[in-house]
Amino acid sequence: MRPSRLPAALFASALVVMTGAVGWLVWESQRTPAPASPAATKTAAAPKVTKSPSRAVLPPEPDGEPIGHAEASPQLETLNVPGSVPNEALLTFRTAEALAAFRDRAAALGLEVLGYDPKLRTARVRFHDLSGLERDLHDYGKDYSHVGPNYIVRVPGLPVPAQTDTANAGGREPFRSQGLEMIGATADRSAWGQGVTVAVIDSGIASHPSLQNAQITHIDMLNDGSTMNGHGTAMASLIAGNDETVGGVAPASKLIDIRVTDADGISNTALLSSAIVKATDLGARVINISLGSGTSTPMLEEAVRYAQSHNVLIVAAAGNEQQTSLAMPAGLPGVISVGAVDATGTQAWFSNSGNGLTLAAPGVGIVSGYTGNKFVISSGTSQATAITTGVVASLLSRGYYAQNIIPLLTRTAKPLQASPQAVGAGLIQITK
Repeated sequence: MRPSRLPAALFASALVVMTGAVGWLVWESQRTPAPASPAATKTAAAPKVTKSPSRAVLPPEPDGEPIGHAEASPQLETLNVPGSVPNEALLTFRTAEALAAFRDRAAALGLEVLGYDPKLRTARVRFHDLSGLERDLHDYGKDYSHVGPNYIVRVPGLPVPAQTDTANAGGREPFRSQGLEMIGATADRSAWGQGVTVAVIDSGIASHPSLQNAQITHIDMLNDGSTMNGHGTAMASLIAGNDETVGGVAPASKLIDIRVTDADGISNTALLSSAIVKATDLGARVINISLGSGTSTPMLEEAVRYAQSHNVLIVAAAGNEQQTSLAMPAGLPGVISVGAVDATGTQAWFSNSGNGLTLAAPGVGIVSGYTGNKFVISSGTSQATAITTGVVASLLSRGYYAQNIIPLLTRTAKPLQASPQAVGAGLIQITK
């Protein structure tokens, strides 16, 4: 299965639609997709919100003990910060037993438990005022390890106009293909990914011609009845697509589709964190997160550590904000963080820079599948991340151990004319 380059005439004549801030060139498929398999798990929906994230953390007292009522009040007032879900909090407890006890008394405190994760010892709660939570912190402060906002996680858009990274190289040359020729993935890939399960934590995967032979388990963590955003389908096609036009890197891999975003591509830290745990427990060996937030939380960090403790690799998008810091969870230790380059190997104009960036992959003018039987041409570190996830799946299927993947990827990456903060170790390459 060789990558096919979209003819320039078709590229130029394709229709333009918008998803969030991302431009997509779209054309219809003439093939009929296989029906999608039913959802396996369902939970409550998240409210739609906007803004850019920032951080507010409940600090410990000098001796390291949980804080009490006097110190709690000013910190609780910062729960509704820009970039957080309004009137929600994430409460992390020292033990699962403390979490269970809190759930029993939450209603009497005027707190609505929207969800909880025993493995992460965290409850997601909605409040109308802070008095009940203040009382609980006063009475049970030693049970808590953290109280903070539930930050927004979103499908990354493109900055309009360009933002703050003036050192960004500004690459804009489109691939008009999957970009696989640039990373050396031009061989028969039909068996790549065999025996490897990949979790795609995103907006859901729709039935599509490029995925008609793919093995997909569907899990909907929203169950909100909204129209599926096409972003997750695009990512899945780049990982495991088997169409002549859109061929993924590892078409033999199995996919776990975990839907966490609504029709607008919006999710939150609580859903993302629990999805990472779920993917790990379901046997995923690599997790694709082409989503991001400007802020991390203890819940998200604990979820990433949980996956890593089970030898699960997380591949995450650096972000499209042209910032000098990485989106989360890409910026967390041990995560394979991916920036984007254009068809000339230049850092993409939107791609975030930052310390800890692992490497870069094709991300400008990338052809992929989309909902409604469409194919699209789009750009982003999301696409670069999905391509990298496919490479990781192919390496795992060839017998490489998880702990050796990052050293292998960085050692074999093609050096580029840019700093490590811009492109990491360089352009990802297929190991022969």
